[in-house]
Amino acid sequence: MKYVIALCFLCLLSCTNKQKEARNSTEESVPMELRPSVEKHPVMKFDQPVVYLGKITEGDSISYTFHFKNEGNMPLKILTVNASCGCTTPKWSKELVQPGKKGFIKVSFDSKGKEGKVQKTVTAYANTMPSDNMVAFKVEIQRKK
Repeated sequence: MKYVIALCFLCLLSCTNKQKEARNSTEESVPMELRPSVEKHPVMKFDQPVVYLGKITEGDSISYTFHFKNEGNMPLKILTVNASCGCTTPKWSKELVQPGKKGFIKVSFDSKGKEGKVQKTVTAYANTMPSDNMVAFKVEIQRKK
């Protein structure tokens, strides 16, 4: 029994938080002129941060584009975008989004092997404060007949 407890403890110690690692590595990769400060920083404001995409049949794919506006006072740069699952593929604005201008994050979801009500999140890491900006979509997947 002691060996099982010790093994579990070692497993817990060896686990790492991949999202935290992604945030730290992206924050360090921001060029000096785009690093935010209290006085000067971009703000990523989404039109709809959470959306319901309706019902689809298992195996179908669906896409949605999240639009955002930079409501800050310096250019916004998306460094990377991570999805909560491999079934969701993001694409995003690669160029700087100037203050007052709009950008996007497009997600494609593959429902193969999924069923029921599903919610997926997508996190955009940018030169914002804080660096992580999350959106989500919900979809109901019906069994193939």
